[in-house]
Amino acid sequence: MKEFTVKDEQAFRLRVKMWKCSHPSTLNAINFIQECKDKEGEVEFSSTYEFFMTDAELKKLAGQLVNE
Repeated sequence: MKEFTVKDEQAFRLRVKMWKCSHPSTLNAINFIQECKDKEGEVEFSSTYEFFMTDAELKKLAGQLVNE
C-alpha cells in the first residue's frame, strides 16, 4: 500500500492511500481522505472518497491535474 499526505494545513489535511486490487488485478483502489481539524489541530471529522482505476486511468488523472 502506498500512503502519503498531499496537504496538511491548520484546518484540514488531505491524504491518499492506494493499493492493487486482488481481483480484478488490473484495478487499483485509491482513497482520497479529507480530514477537517478543530482549533487544537485534532481531526474533528473525515470524509473518504474511494475510486477504482486502471494504471492508464491513474496516469491520465495525474497528467490532467498538472497539465492544462
